Amino acid sequence: MTKIMIVEDDIIIAKGLDSIIKSVDEDIETTITPYSKEALEYANDWQYDLFFLDIQLLDYSGYELAKQIRNIDRYKLTLIVFITAIPNKELSAFKEIHCYDYIIKPFKDKEVIEIVKTLVGYCGIEEEKDNFIKFKQGSYMYKVNTKDIIYIESIHKKIKVTMDKEQIEVNNYTLYRVLNELPEDDFIQCHKSFIINRNYIKKINLAKNLIELSSANVQVPKVPIGRKYKENLAGRYG
Repeated sequence: MTKIMIVEDDIIIAKGLDSIIKSVDEDIETTITPYSKEALEYANDWQYDLFFLDIQLLDYSGYELAKQIRNIDRYKLTLIVFITAIPNKELSAFKEIHCYDYIIKPFKDKEVIEIVKTLVGYCGIEEEKDNFIKFKQGSYMYKVNTKDIIYIESIHKKIKVTMDKEQIEVNNYTLYRVLNELPEDDFIQCHKSFIINRNYIKKINLAKNLIELSSANVQVPKVPIGRKYKENLAGRYG
């Protein structure tokens, strides 16, 4: 699913843009906020494929917000489109911020639709081609192929990612955040402390609330099934 953030302090313009975007593809998920601080919090907690940024926000410069988004490692190359009333001032941003395009207020539906169709197609190609998730630990960045992840466990304020040939631990991540960055068809949360990759499931024992995972290269413990997650798990794999 493609996720798009709209940062615009004019609620009428924001809702209009949201409506146009969703007319392109009903599977597009949008987040709307008028605040730069809130936008950065969302960007850190979720994974977005495209940003529409108003260049002149009430509380901040959209141009500066774009630079801060670019400072987040996973958004170095993410697509950014500026919303502006004065296009000439934004031309310098194309080189420094590497934004894709800009739309001029009042924009036309057709213009936005063409941009979104092009970019949603681009995002889809990238997701199919490059199915990775990134984890940051201090000054290190781990780029992990999601196909290699067997399960992810939350332990206090860190998570442990067990893969087919190695294991990493990273701080300040939540399962909720990670689950939203993983392929929905391949991963499911089975317990408040565990996310599993369905491709490694060997056996599900609903009577004992346990899942047996298998891997050729690593010994994997049985993973518990939480009562809250049992019905969903049974519906998908039972």
